[in-house]
Amino acid sequence: MLIDFFKMQAQGNDFVFLQSIPDIEPEILAKNICDRHFGIGADGLVYLIDSEIADSKMIIYNSDGTRAMMCGSALRCAAAHLFDKTATTDLQIETDSGLKSARLENDEIHVNMGTPRLIQSGLKLMDFTGELVDIGNLHYIIFEDKPLIDPHLEYGHQLSTSKLLPNEANVHFVSIQDKQTISMKIWERGAGATLACGTGAASTVFAGIKLGKLDNEVKVFIPGGELKIALNKDGSLDLIGTVSKVFEGSYIWKA
Repeated sequence: MLIDFFKMQAQGNDFVFLQSIPDIEPEILAKNICDRHFGIGADGLVYLIDSEIADSKMIIYNSDGTRAMMCGSALRCAAAHLFDKTATTDLQIETDSGLKSARLENDEIHVNMGTPRLIQSGLKLMDFTGELVDIGNLHYIIFEDKPLIDPHLEYGHQLSTSKLLPNEANVHFVSIQDKQTISMKIWERGAGATLACGTGAASTVFAGIKLGKLDNEVKVFIPGGELKIALNKDGSLDLIGTVSKVFEGSYIWKA
């Protein structure tokens, strides 16, 4: 059985996209396709299908087969693909976290991530104190006074799966360079260490603004490159950055 796909990346956060849903359990297919040794290799599998209420519908599965409520990087990739296929520069995408709007401006994809919610400030997990933010998925954000060497690799999984959290969360270790510039190290629930996390960048800037640490427009440096986050007047956040299509083809599925 051949499964047509295309692969896209946003600052190294990479996804395999399908435009139809094959008769295969998505959890099994996601783990198979996302395997970097025996599959195509990706941080997630995305179904980009027809929607009755938007320009398209996006369903995301992490590389471990779990379903993700939201992914800013995948959302930008999906929007870029749709922009490439149409003449429009504005569209809406249906997600498990509701409708998300996107626009194309100067070769950058802008997606409105909505308004995050600060679930708990100063939440202590292990030896860390962080901010717990919900932006459609959960993020635990640690602003580091003294940056550690790859703390996400050492502590990311334990923090992400802590029993003190309402659900598993993405984890970010953040270094503030100034009020307009930060850098992040990322551990994603269901994917592990990744090069980028759009919802994480937006959640981090939101938390930083709440704490008075950051301004309303921030450059976010991540292992895979650079993103921009802008706070809108209505309190929502725009996630801004470039994406690219890597390749397309047909995947051989052997049941």
